[in-house]
Amino acid sequence: MGKRLNDLKCTLIQKAVYAKLYKGHKPNEWEPWHEPGVKKLESGLICRNDVKYGETWPNSFADIWYPDDSGEKRPVVVYFHGGGFIFGNKSSGDPMQIGGGGVGKLEAIVKEGYILVNADYALAPQYRFPVPIRQTDELFRYLIAREEELHLDMSRICLSGGSAGANMTAIYAACVCNPEYAAMLGVDPVMTKENLKVLAIDEAALDASVFDGNMYAMLGCAIGAKRNTLEAVALINAKTYIRESFIPSWINASNEPNDENGYFITEGRGLKKKLDEIGVPNDLVFFPGAKLPHGYMDRMDQEPHAKEAFERMMAFINKYI
Repeated sequence: MGKRLNDLKCTLIQKAVYAKLYKGHKPNEWEPWHEPGVKKLESGLICRNDVKYGETWPNSFADIWYPDDSGEKRPVVVYFHGGGFIFGNKSSGDPMQIGGGGVGKLEAIVKEGYILVNADYALAPQYRFPVPIRQTDELFRYLIAREEELHLDMSRICLSGGSAGANMTAIYAACVCNPEYAAMLGVDPVMTKENLKVLAIDEAALDASVFDGNMYAMLGCAIGAKRNTLEAVALINAKTYIRESFIPSWINASNEPNDENGYFITEGRGLKKKLDEIGVPNDLVFFPGAKLPHGYMDRMDQEPHAKEAFERMMAFINKYI
């Protein structure tokens, strides 16, 4: 499938999802979906919603969640949603995952004592890779500039994401650790290995050697590949650009598709192998044969494996942040 067919297939899916789930909205918008403000939720958490963090690209909005209204400066978890780079948003998550996504897992992170920044980013095919990676850096620059105002401890950061957001997490971290890769993507990372303490990579898929036609179509649409080949999407495969250093990484993989041979666990094992080789701490969570669908960790209140995965993630974050 060529570039035009990739775009057509993804655009048709994108239009259908927006018509069903996001009525009245377009994939890339310059105005927030909700009136910006600060509110206290029933859970007691504080949310500063729809903060505009950039002017360069659409969807440059983030919600900032606080455990309480004390104004205490706290370490920060920055999170990016999934959706194949063609849909999804910070409010409702990734529509391709089990249950259609949501913010339950994110609220649980905040209740652990962290400030959480949950951000949107521009979507393909209108805005292609590496725009989301450049947008990630723009978000970090905004947060650093307003560290005191927003009560953020920007010396202790966890970068995290699910699915496409997990891809962004691994790719941006590779830019931080490898200036040559960063230059290839046109990124001059403001973050460093000193303040980006830990990653939580929840179901990344960057190794095209095991992609099926749908994955090739989505990633081809996201990067503008003219051919569905390993070489055409090689630039996204962040682990091939990891050299002698990287950030401590918690890595998660569901059993979709094909359990032991799926692209999520293939990516997870490949990244773990690379990190083990260069001596970077990591924890790969995978439950063979458990039939856990994509995005299963959001079901941690119902699924014992999901609860265990969340607890391991928080233990890893707590250790390195």
